[in-house]
Amino acid sequence: MKPRKANAATVYWVALTLAYIPLLAQAQDIAPISSTLTAILSFLQGTMSRTLAGIAVACLGILAMMGRMRWAWAGSIIGGIVLIFGAAAFVSFFTTSAGS
Repeated sequence: MKPRKANAATVYWVALTLAYIPLLAQAQDIAPISSTLTAILSFLQGTMSRTLAGIAVACLGILAMMGRMRWAWAGSIIGGIVLIFGAAAFVSFFTTSAGS
């Protein structure tokens, strides 16, 4: 079999790709992503969310008084509230138990 000659464009792209590999390995600044995620978390655990959670629990109480509450639906609402407002505690528990 005869070896094929490399195309000049192929050699160029391979060299360019190998030149960029060290740039990919360097640490990048993720401050914009971190600040955006922090803003989302503070919104989810903020005053408006606490008010909506209180209204949801009050509505569950009204439905329970009228005998119209489905327990699976109530459990999913209360479970969602627990997960949103207990997120920091859950994450810190799992990260400390993992050893880091």
